[in-house]
Amino acid sequence: MFQKSKIIPAVVASLVLVVVAGCAGQAATPQSTSSAALMSNDPELAGAWYQIFFDTNKVDIDSRGKMVIKNVAYVATNNDMTRVTVIGKTDRVGAADSNVGLSQRRADQVRDALIAAGVPSDHIETRWTGEASQKVSTFDEKDEQRNRVVDVTVIKLLPRKP
Repeated sequence: MFQKSKIIPAVVASLVLVVVAGCAGQAATPQSTSSAALMSNDPELAGAWYQIFFDTNKVDIDSRGKMVIKNVAYVATNNDMTRVTVIGKTDRVGAADSNVGLSQRRADQVRDALIAAGVPSDHIETRWTGEASQKVSTFDEKDEQRNRVVDVTVIKLLPRKP
């Protein structure tokens, strides 16, 4: 009992010091981050990273994917400084060269849906990787939905200082 009574106050005191130190660090961070961000032309995240999944050997956007398209279009059309990156990917089912074409068709399908939803085409960058860039590493011919995806990222470019 004697040692517990000494340990508990020591733990509480340590936690208080950690919280106070963390708060002090947080108070200084926003000023340095915001002033650095204002002087930089680097992009910042405007919306988020979205994913649209596909069935094996398909390019059709399902209802969940259509909701993602709407969300991305909303974010991207409410700021002229917004850019969208669309990257098509596949799993390892099928030949590697066919999968490159499939990932391109998926990326193009998402790009076209974003344009139809109001995102200017010159605000969209489209790429594809086939089966080269997989979220889940698998053997050839392994069906993996998490790899049959188009990644969509929305960024906001900071205005240039005159």
